[in-house]
Amino acid sequence: MSAAGDRELTVIIPTLNRAEQLACCLLALKQQTLAPERFEVVIVDNGSSPSELADVQRAAAMTPFRTTVLLEPKRGPAAARNRGIEAARGTRILFLGDDIVASRTLLAEHLAAARGCQDCAVLGFTDWAPDLPVTPFMRYLAPDRGPQFRYATIRDPRNCGYQFFYTSNISLARHWLDLERFDEDYPYAVLEDADLGYRLEKRGMRIVFHRLALAWHDHIIRFGEFVRRMERLGESMVRFAQKYPELRADEGLIPSEAHRARLGRSRRAQNTLLTRLIVAADLAGIGLPQRWYERVLEYCFVQSYFAALDRHL
Repeated sequence: MSAAGDRELTVIIPTLNRAEQLACCLLALKQQTLAPERFEVVIVDNGSSPSELADVQRAAAMTPFRTTVLLEPKRGPAAARNRGIEAARGTRILFLGDDIVASRTLLAEHLAAARGCQDCAVLGFTDWAPDLPVTPFMRYLAPDRGPQFRYATIRDPRNCGYQFFYTSNISLARHWLDLERFDEDYPYAVLEDADLGYRLEKRGMRIVFHRLALAWHDHIIRFGEFVRRMERLGESMVRFAQKYPELRADEGLIPSEAHRARLGRSRRAQNTLLTRLIVAADLAGIGLPQRWYERVLEYCFVQSYFAALDRHL
Protein backbone atom coordinates (compact mmCIF):
# COMPACT_ATOMS: atom_id res chain seq x y z
CA MET A 1 0.00 0.00 0.00
CA SER A 2 1.26 3.48 -0.83
CA ALA A 3 2.41 5.74 1.98
CA ALA A 4 0.22 8.52 3.31
CA GLY A 5 0.86 11.83 1.63
CA ASP A 6 1.91 10.45 -1.77
CA ARG A 7 -0.84 12.53 -3.42
CA GLU A 8 -1.72 16.18 -3.00
CA LEU A 9 -5.42 15.44 -2.95
CA THR A 10 -7.77 12.56 -2.20
CA VAL A 11 -11.34 12.84 -3.48
CA ILE A 12 -13.75 10.83 -1.31
CA ILE A 13 -17.12 9.91 -2.82
CA PRO A 14 -19.70 7.83 -0.91
CA THR A 15 -22.28 6.13 -3.10
CA LEU A 16 -25.38 3.97 -2.81
CA ASN A 17 -27.23 2.56 -5.84
CA ARG A 18 -26.36 5.52 -8.07
CA ALA A 19 -23.82 4.01 -10.45
CA GLU A 20 -25.06 6.05 -13.40
CA GLN A 21 -24.60 9.35 -11.57
CA LEU A 22 -21.25 8.20 -10.23
CA ALA A 23 -20.06 7.42 -13.76
CA CYS A 24 -20.80 11.04 -14.73
CA CYS A 25 -18.96 12.22 -11.63
CA LEU A 26 -15.88 10.16 -12.59
CA LEU A 27 -16.06 11.31 -16.21
CA ALA A 28 -15.78 14.92 -15.03
CA LEU A 29 -12.81 14.01 -12.85
CA LYS A 30 -11.10 12.45 -15.90
CA GLN A 31 -11.25 15.87 -17.57
CA GLN A 32 -9.53 17.82 -14.80
CA THR A 33 -6.73 20.25 -15.56
CA LEU A 34 -4.91 18.84 -12.52
CA ALA A 35 -2.55 16.05 -13.59
CA PRO A 36 -3.85 12.53 -12.73
CA GLU A 37 -0.72 11.67 -10.74
CA ARG A 38 -1.44 14.52 -8.32
CA PHE A 39 -4.71 13.12 -6.98
CA GLU A 40 -6.56 9.90 -6.22
CA VAL A 41 -10.23 8.99 -5.84
CA VAL A 42 -11.67 6.80 -3.08
CA ILE A 43 -15.20 5.54 -3.72
CA VAL A 44 -17.00 4.04 -0.74
CA ASP A 45 -19.97 1.88 -1.66
CA ASN A 46 -22.47 1.93 1.18
CA GLY A 47 -24.54 -1.15 0.36
CA SER A 48 -25.43 -0.98 -3.33
CA SER A 49 -27.10 -3.91 -5.06
CA PRO A 50 -24.71 -6.38 -6.75
CA SER A 51 -25.50 -5.04 -10.22
CA GLU A 52 -24.98 -1.42 -9.18
CA LEU A 53 -21.73 -2.32 -7.41
CA ALA A 54 -20.48 -4.08 -10.54
CA ASP A 55 -21.19 -0.92 -12.56
CA VAL A 56 -19.32 1.16 -9.98
CA GLN A 57 -16.30 -1.11 -10.19
CA ARG A 58 -16.31 -1.03 -13.99
CA ALA A 59 -16.42 2.77 -14.02
CA ALA A 60 -13.61 2.96 -11.47
CA ALA A 61 -11.41 0.64 -13.53
CA MET A 62 -11.52 3.04 -16.49
CA THR A 63 -10.00 6.09 -14.77
CA PRO A 64 -6.50 7.45 -15.53
CA PHE A 65 -5.92 8.29 -11.86
CA ARG A 66 -5.66 5.87 -8.97
CA THR A 67 -9.19 4.88 -7.95
CA THR A 68 -10.04 2.65 -5.00
CA VAL A 69 -13.48 1.14 -4.39
CA LEU A 70 -14.22 0.23 -0.79
CA LEU A 71 -17.24 -1.47 0.76
CA GLU A 72 -18.72 -0.10 3.97
CA PRO A 73 -21.50 -2.27 5.49
CA LYS A 74 -22.56 0.24 8.13
CA ARG A 75 -25.20 2.40 6.51
CA GLY A 76 -24.98 6.17 6.37
CA PRO A 77 -22.72 8.73 4.71
CA ALA A 78 -20.86 9.37 7.97
CA ALA A 79 -19.61 5.78 8.14
CA ALA A 80 -18.84 5.76 4.43
CA ARG A 81 -16.77 8.94 4.58
CA ASN A 82 -14.90 7.74 7.65
CA ARG A 83 -13.98 4.57 5.76
CA GLY A 84 -12.71 6.72 2.90
CA ILE A 85 -10.64 8.87 5.25
CA GLU A 86 -8.93 5.77 6.62
CA ALA A 87 -7.82 4.76 3.13
CA ALA A 88 -6.91 8.26 1.88
CA ARG A 89 -3.30 8.92 0.88
CA GLY A 90 -3.64 12.61 0.07
CA THR A 91 -2.38 15.46 2.22
CA ARG A 92 -5.69 17.19 1.50
CA ILE A 93 -9.17 15.63 1.38
CA LEU A 94 -11.97 16.75 -0.95
CA PHE A 95 -15.48 15.47 -0.28
CA LEU A 96 -17.84 15.21 -3.26
CA GLY A 97 -21.28 13.69 -3.69
CA ASP A 98 -21.83 10.92 -6.23
CA ASP A 99 -24.28 13.22 -8.05
CA ILE A 100 -21.78 16.09 -8.29
CA VAL A 101 -20.19 16.95 -11.64
CA ALA A 102 -16.91 18.82 -11.31
CA SER A 103 -15.89 21.71 -13.53
CA ARG A 104 -12.58 21.08 -15.33
CA THR A 105 -10.67 23.25 -12.85
CA LEU A 106 -12.38 22.13 -9.65
CA LEU A 107 -9.46 20.22 -8.16
CA ALA A 108 -6.88 22.82 -9.21
CA GLU A 109 -8.98 25.60 -7.69
CA HIS A 110 -9.27 23.78 -4.37
CA LEU A 111 -5.50 23.42 -4.19
CA ALA A 112 -4.94 27.03 -5.29
CA ALA A 113 -7.28 28.36 -2.59
CA ALA A 114 -5.63 26.12 0.00
CA ARG A 115 -2.22 27.63 -0.76
CA GLY A 116 -3.57 30.95 0.51
CA CYS A 117 -4.82 29.37 3.75
CA GLN A 118 -3.30 25.96 4.41
CA ASP A 119 -5.25 25.33 7.62
CA CYS A 120 -8.61 26.44 6.22
CA ALA A 121 -11.32 24.30 4.74
CA VAL A 122 -12.17 25.43 1.20
CA LEU A 123 -15.87 25.52 0.34
CA GLY A 124 -16.57 25.35 -3.38
CA PHE A 125 -19.70 26.55 -5.15
CA THR A 126 -22.32 23.99 -6.23
CA ASP A 127 -24.98 25.04 -8.73
CA TRP A 128 -27.61 23.05 -10.60
CA ALA A 129 -26.26 21.19 -13.62
CA PRO A 130 -26.74 23.35 -16.76
CA ASP A 131 -28.68 20.68 -18.67
CA LEU A 132 -30.90 19.76 -15.72
CA PRO A 133 -34.60 20.71 -15.99
CA VAL A 134 -34.64 22.95 -12.91
CA THR A 135 -38.13 23.36 -11.46
CA PRO A 136 -39.38 26.45 -9.59
CA PHE A 137 -39.12 24.49 -6.34
CA MET A 138 -35.49 23.58 -7.08
CA ARG A 139 -34.70 27.24 -7.72
CA TYR A 140 -36.07 27.93 -4.24
CA LEU A 141 -33.94 25.15 -2.71
CA ALA A 142 -30.57 26.28 -4.05
CA PRO A 143 -28.08 27.77 -4.55
CA ASP A 144 -28.77 31.21 -3.06
CA ARG A 145 -30.96 31.26 0.07
CA GLY A 146 -32.83 27.97 0.16
CA PRO A 147 -32.77 25.20 2.75
CA GLN A 148 -30.33 23.08 0.75
CA PHE A 149 -27.59 25.49 -0.40
CA ARG A 150 -27.61 29.14 0.69
CA TYR A 151 -24.37 30.65 -0.48
CA ALA A 152 -25.88 34.14 -0.73
CA THR A 153 -26.24 34.22 3.08
CA ILE A 154 -22.50 33.85 3.72
CA ARG A 155 -21.57 36.98 5.65
CA ASP A 156 -17.81 36.57 5.63
CA PRO A 157 -16.28 34.47 2.81
CA ARG A 158 -13.08 34.19 4.87
CA ASN A 159 -14.95 32.63 7.78
CA CYS A 160 -18.24 31.10 6.62
CA GLY A 161 -19.14 29.21 9.78
CA TYR A 162 -19.65 25.53 10.53
CA GLN A 163 -23.11 25.35 8.95
CA PHE A 164 -21.46 25.71 5.54
CA PHE A 165 -19.48 22.49 5.88
CA TYR A 166 -21.16 21.19 2.72
CA THR A 167 -19.75 17.77 1.88
CA SER A 168 -20.96 18.06 -1.70
CA ASN A 169 -17.88 20.20 -2.46
CA ILE A 170 -15.44 20.99 0.36
CA SER A 171 -11.77 20.24 1.01
CA LEU A 172 -9.55 20.41 4.09
CA ALA A 173 -6.11 19.36 5.25
CA ARG A 174 -5.90 15.73 6.33
CA HIS A 175 -4.63 16.58 9.81
CA TRP A 176 -8.03 18.01 10.79
CA LEU A 177 -9.60 14.61 10.10
CA ASP A 178 -7.02 12.95 12.31
CA LEU A 179 -8.49 15.05 15.14
CA GLU A 180 -12.19 14.60 14.39
CA ARG A 181 -14.25 12.20 12.28
CA PHE A 182 -17.88 12.06 11.23
CA ASP A 183 -20.30 10.94 13.95
CA GLU A 184 -21.67 7.62 12.67
CA ASP A 185 -24.69 7.77 14.96
CA TYR A 186 -26.34 10.11 12.48
CA PRO A 187 -28.28 7.65 10.32
CA TYR A 188 -29.12 9.97 7.43
CA ALA A 189 -27.38 12.35 5.06
CA VAL A 190 -28.38 15.35 7.18
CA LEU A 191 -26.49 17.19 9.93
CA GLU A 192 -23.58 14.76 10.02
CA ASP A 193 -21.57 17.31 8.03
CA ALA A 194 -22.54 20.34 10.15
CA ASP A 195 -21.78 18.29 13.26
CA LEU A 196 -18.21 17.67 12.10
CA GLY A 197 -17.89 21.28 10.95
CA TYR A 198 -18.89 22.52 14.40
CA ARG A 199 -16.35 20.35 16.20
CA LEU A 200 -13.60 21.42 13.80
CA GLU A 201 -14.57 25.08 14.20
CA LYS A 202 -14.18 24.72 17.96
CA ARG A 203 -10.67 23.38 17.31
CA GLY A 204 -9.85 26.50 15.31
CA MET A 205 -10.60 25.59 11.70
CA ARG A 206 -12.11 28.24 9.42
CA ILE A 207 -14.10 27.65 6.24
CA VAL A 208 -13.29 29.97 3.33
CA PHE A 209 -15.58 30.26 0.33
CA HIS A 210 -13.91 29.95 -3.08
CA ARG A 211 -16.55 30.40 -5.75
CA LEU A 212 -14.16 29.40 -8.57
CA ALA A 213 -14.11 25.84 -7.18
CA LEU A 214 -17.22 25.15 -9.21
CA ALA A 215 -19.27 21.96 -9.43
CA TRP A 216 -22.79 21.12 -10.54
CA HIS A 217 -25.51 19.15 -8.78
CA ASP A 218 -26.97 16.63 -11.24
CA HIS A 219 -30.07 15.59 -9.31
CA ILE A 220 -33.74 16.43 -9.84
CA ILE A 221 -35.34 16.97 -6.42
CA ARG A 222 -39.09 16.76 -5.99
CA PHE A 223 -41.01 18.43 -3.19
CA GLY A 224 -42.15 15.14 -1.69
CA GLU A 225 -38.55 13.94 -1.55
CA PHE A 226 -37.46 17.08 0.26
CA VAL A 227 -40.31 16.79 2.75
CA ARG A 228 -38.82 13.44 3.79
CA ARG A 229 -35.43 15.09 4.08
CA MET A 230 -36.84 17.72 6.45
CA GLU A 231 -38.41 14.99 8.56
CA ARG A 232 -35.02 13.29 8.80
CA LEU A 233 -33.44 16.61 9.65
CA GLY A 234 -35.87 17.00 12.54
CA GLU A 235 -35.03 13.53 13.82
CA SER A 236 -31.30 14.14 13.53
CA MET A 237 -31.57 17.54 15.21
CA VAL A 238 -32.43 15.82 18.50
CA ARG A 239 -28.96 14.28 18.60
CA PHE A 240 -27.34 17.55 17.55
CA ALA A 241 -29.14 19.50 20.30
CA GLN A 242 -28.18 16.95 22.93
CA LYS A 243 -24.53 17.02 21.90
CA TYR A 244 -24.32 20.81 21.84
CA PRO A 245 -26.60 22.30 24.51
CA GLU A 246 -24.86 25.66 24.06
CA LEU A 247 -26.68 25.97 20.70
CA ARG A 248 -30.18 25.37 22.02
CA ALA A 249 -30.84 29.08 22.46
CA ASP A 250 -30.66 29.53 18.68
CA GLU A 251 -34.34 29.11 17.73
CA GLY A 252 -33.43 29.50 14.08
CA LEU A 253 -31.56 26.23 14.40
CA ILE A 254 -33.15 24.15 17.18
CA PRO A 255 -36.96 24.31 17.73
CA SER A 256 -38.25 25.64 21.03
CA GLU A 257 -41.42 24.84 22.93
CA ALA A 258 -42.99 27.84 21.19
CA HIS A 259 -42.64 25.91 17.94
CA ARG A 260 -44.34 22.87 19.51
CA ALA A 261 -47.30 25.02 20.49
CA ARG A 262 -47.96 25.72 16.81
CA LEU A 263 -48.43 22.04 15.95
CA GLY A 264 -52.16 21.97 16.63
CA ARG A 265 -54.79 19.81 14.87
CA SER A 266 -55.97 22.61 12.59
CA ARG A 267 -52.41 23.40 11.56
CA ARG A 268 -51.86 19.72 10.79
CA ALA A 269 -54.90 19.59 8.53
CA GLN A 270 -53.89 22.78 6.73
CA ASN A 271 -50.38 21.43 6.26
CA THR A 272 -51.70 18.19 4.77
CA LEU A 273 -53.81 20.02 2.21
CA LEU A 274 -51.05 22.45 1.33
CA THR A 275 -48.58 19.60 0.92
CA ARG A 276 -50.85 17.86 -1.58
CA LEU A 277 -51.23 21.09 -3.53
CA ILE A 278 -47.49 21.75 -3.67
CA VAL A 279 -46.67 18.16 -4.67
CA ALA A 280 -49.11 18.34 -7.57
CA ALA A 281 -47.84 21.77 -8.65
CA ASP A 282 -44.22 20.62 -8.43
CA LEU A 283 -44.88 17.59 -10.64
CA ALA A 284 -46.52 19.92 -13.16
CA GLY A 285 -43.60 22.34 -13.04
CA ILE A 286 -45.70 25.13 -11.55
CA GLY A 287 -44.13 27.49 -9.05
CA LEU A 288 -45.94 28.57 -5.88
CA PRO A 289 -45.22 31.31 -3.32
CA GLN A 290 -42.01 30.73 -1.38
CA ARG A 291 -43.82 31.19 1.93
CA TRP A 292 -45.93 28.11 1.13
CA TYR A 293 -42.83 25.97 0.69
CA GLU A 294 -41.37 27.38 3.90
CA ARG A 295 -44.56 26.78 5.87
CA VAL A 296 -44.81 23.09 4.97
CA LEU A 297 -41.11 22.34 5.32
CA GLU A 298 -40.87 24.08 8.69
CA TYR A 299 -43.92 22.19 9.95
CA CYS A 300 -42.49 18.83 8.85
CA PHE A 301 -39.14 19.61 10.46
CA VAL A 302 -40.59 20.79 13.77
CA GLN A 303 -43.14 17.96 14.00
CA SER A 304 -40.45 15.37 13.34
CA TYR A 305 -38.10 16.98 15.87
CA PHE A 306 -40.58 16.87 18.72
CA ALA A 307 -41.80 13.38 17.84
CA ALA A 308 -38.20 12.13 17.98
CA LEU A 309 -37.51 14.11 21.15
CA ASP A 310 -40.54 12.63 22.89
CA ARG A 311 -39.52 9.10 21.87
CA HIS A 312 -36.06 9.72 23.27
CA LEU A 313 -37.32 11.14 26.56
